[in-house]
Amino acid sequence: MKWGRFHHLFAVLLTWALCITAVFTGAAVPSYAASISWNFKDNDFKNLGTIRSTITVNDLTLIATEDKTMSVNPNTQTVDNTTYTYCLALGGSGSREYRSVKIPVSGESVIKVTLMSSGDSERSLIVADGNGTELTTLPAKTVAETAVYNYNGAAGYLYLYSGGSGINLYKIQVDDKSSSSDPTDGTIVTNFNDLLSAISRAESDKKGIIYVKGTSIDCTEQIKLSKENVNISIIGLQNSDGSYPVLDFAPFLASYIGTASGDAQVGVRITGSGYTLQNLIIQKAPDNGIQIKGSKAGNNKIKNCIVRYNNDAGLQITGGAYNNEIRFVYSYRNCDVYTLGGNADGFAPKLAAGTGNTFYGCYAWDNSDDGWDSYDKTDGLTLNLSYIECATWNNGNPSVFTGEYDFNNGKPLDTNLLLVQLILKQDPSFAANYANKNFLLPSGNFIKTSAGTISLASWTGDKYDGNPNGFKFGSVNTTSQCERTVENCVSFNHKNKGFDNNNSSCTASFKNCVAFDNGCNYAIQPFTLTSFINILGFSGGSKDKLPNGYSVTTPDAQTQTAIRNTVASTVNTIVSNCENNRIEQIYFDIYR
Repeated sequence: MKWGRFHHLFAVLLTWALCITAVFTGAAVPSYAASISWNFKDNDFKNLGTIRSTITVNDLTLIATEDKTMSVNPNTQTVDNTTYTYCLALGGSGSREYRSVKIPVSGESVIKVTLMSSGDSERSLIVADGNGTELTTLPAKTVAETAVYNYNGAAGYLYLYSGGSGINLYKIQVDDKSSSSDPTDGTIVTNFNDLLSAISRAESDKKGIIYVKGTSIDCTEQIKLSKENVNISIIGLQNSDGSYPVLDFAPFLASYIGTASGDAQVGVRITGSGYTLQNLIIQKAPDNGIQIKGSKAGNNKIKNCIVRYNNDAGLQITGGAYNNEIRFVYSYRNCDVYTLGGNADGFAPKLAAGTGNTFYGCYAWDNSDDGWDSYDKTDGLTLNLSYIECATWNNGNPSVFTGEYDFNNGKPLDTNLLLVQLILKQDPSFAANYANKNFLLPSGNFIKTSAGTISLASWTGDKYDGNPNGFKFGSVNTTSQCERTVENCVSFNHKNKGFDNNNSSCTASFKNCVAFDNGCNYAIQPFTLTSFINILGFSGGSKDKLPNGYSVTTPDAQTQTAIRNTVASTVNTIVSNCENNRIEQIYFDIYR
């Protein structure tokens, strides 16, 4: 694998919230809420190579024969600031029987295809229905563009193929615009009481799908998910503006400002097995946003969620919880004001978390403690963790929580931050001064903490207890029997360490990772490394600390600039989406 400049892609959120059964030409048709997309850079596609027979990947069917092949090839094109790195090369003219793509539609839909002629002349991509009737053609120009077709037919399948000569397809997206978009295979809830009741009924049946509909639900107490071996999903439905529902625990938090909190004050607490949380935003809980805890808490999935503004870690896995899959979860601006920023990591798989817990496509930023922390005491070990396609930046920075960080970066005052709310209560003119480009914090002792009632200067200064690290892999109690798998991960802009052993002695595998602008990019000297492949680092404040015989590659100045530019663009997209309650699967693609 050869290092190149960073590329990023923006894949629209896969979601299965609408499950209408339809029949077309005798086959059951998958259906989707709002949007589904396929990007040929995704791992499920990019290694297919030459396709000589019909295969189906994530409900997208690629139709080929031994004589009429297609292939997935490296090919870099940028469209509307999104860079695509692989394409499906149709290789020539096609039909429903060969060199075609079969896509499911659940009714009236908008079909978006990012495509390009593979030659020096414009070509046409045919869109046909299941009977072979040509519905329209989409232009495949000599530069990559996204073409759009409004389909107004029934549920079924559509076929895409070239009318003549090769066409490269980079991404296919289907946006459902059916007039009836509410699912019929579960219970739809729009308020907190109905949500709790639906959970209770599903737990009694040990199965069920609960759909959360609307912009926001006020949660006045903890959501407890405690049954074993269930098959229960709680799924947010996408709103017409592309946003997802918020489970807002601010009413619950109100009673715990300025006091200690614990397990009873977690927002969503999972102590059972077989639960799925998907397409939800969990915010402002008095403790963790989501906690998965206990030896019976296994085989749970948290997918396509945001955890933010919680009064402890955004998401914690602990106490023997095992085989939990955390996929595309974004954790930011979590802060425990009472404990002076301590404990509130983005993700906290720690304190004897069980085996088999994985993070994929997860991002942690602007949290008051570490991005990831797997700290262990002497009473148990977090034996193995996987971090794949994950990124973390600017954690442990106290200026985030007073508003100073946003002020210095020209952003509006974030009034969702609990510390900012306390500042506004102390000085109601603070917001107006901020808007008038005058950042002036109130004085005096008014913040209730575990160290007493203190001033802002103390909270952000010598009393601050947050750790400015990215990935923290353990503690002095973490031994070589504990394994960490780190692949395609990025850590930057931390005052202390990007990748931090924290006195642990893990056995670890690193592949395709990047760290820059950290106090120390890689501090993993005691580790036993089973692999250390394609590791980049630059602009660290101090020298990397590595096991003997290993080194980090410093890219040239041009590559460093490319990395910075692409990372900045990707971060801006991630932050903007989260601020607008959108959840999209976005990659920091760090190698090709």
